Amino acid sequence: MRKLISILGASLGAILLISGIYLAIDGGAAATKFTLFGNQFSSTTVGIPMMLIGAVMIVLTFWRILASVDHLLSLPDDDRKS
Repeated sequence: MRKLISILGASLGAILLISGIYLAIDGGAAATKFTLFGNQFSSTTVGIPMMLIGAVMIVLTFWRILASVDHLLSLPDDDRKS
C-alpha cells in the first residue's frame, strides 16, 4: 500500500509539474491565489502555482521515501522484511 501511495504521489506531482510548465508557456491566464504550508502565493497565470504544487509533492514524496529507507537500513538484519 505504501508503494502504491508513493507511486501515485510522485506521478500526480509530475503531472502537475509538466502541466504547469505547459500552461505557463502557453499562457493559461487567470488570477490565482492559494495558501501552502501557511505561506500565501498569488500569480496571474495558472501554470506557476501548478508547477509549485507539483514540485512540492515530488519533493515531499521522495523525502518520505528516503526517510523510510533510512529507517529500514537502521534496523538489525533480523528485523528487516523483504
